[in-house]
Amino acid sequence: MENIEEVKPANKFWRAVVYSVLFLLPFGSLYYLYMGRTHSRTAVAELEQLGKVSGFRFINQQNDTITPEGLHGKVTVVNFLPSDLDAAKLLAGRIRKVHQSFDETDDVIFLSFIVTDTSKTLLQTATRLGIEDHKQWYLLGTSSEEWSRLYKDTYHLPNPETGVAMADTSLTIRKLYDINDNVQMGRMVEHIAKVIPKQKRR
Repeated sequence: MENIEEVKPANKFWRAVVYSVLFLLPFGSLYYLYMGRTHSRTAVAELEQLGKVSGFRFINQQNDTITPEGLHGKVTVVNFLPSDLDAAKLLAGRIRKVHQSFDETDDVIFLSFIVTDTSKTLLQTATRLGIEDHKQWYLLGTSSEEWSRLYKDTYHLPNPETGVAMADTSLTIRKLYDINDNVQMGRMVEHIAKVIPKQKRR
């Protein structure tokens, strides 16, 4: 009798293992696959059509000319920095966190517009702001009038110092975000991953 009682719990254990492998594991995998697809569809559905980017020509910190035509085929993340460098440094730090998610990815470019009188000091300003990846993150100096025109008319940002715009590879603005909202900034990373054509590493 003792031998029979000892075998029964072992049988129950192995039956539970077999049941889990045959039924629960496949069901769980299908559930997570379904939830992943639903989450992906939701992210894509959040993207909008907010107009085309056009009409600017500026020099970046590497003395390269940057135009919308030159950005075609790239996903661009755009923000506007205030002339106060301490405040600008805080905002650049927020953008840097998004940049880290796509570091060394050729298909994503970051544009930061700042009011300046000359392009000669842009590299120094970029260094002070903590912008180190000059191949992927462009600091663009503008006049105050151009700065205002761009955030209002081109990128449609309600508040330039808290707004971030994301444009797809066809230069269509797809979404606006609040730079101080962690949830929105995290969502932007997901949205970029949906519209990026292919993540080619440098």
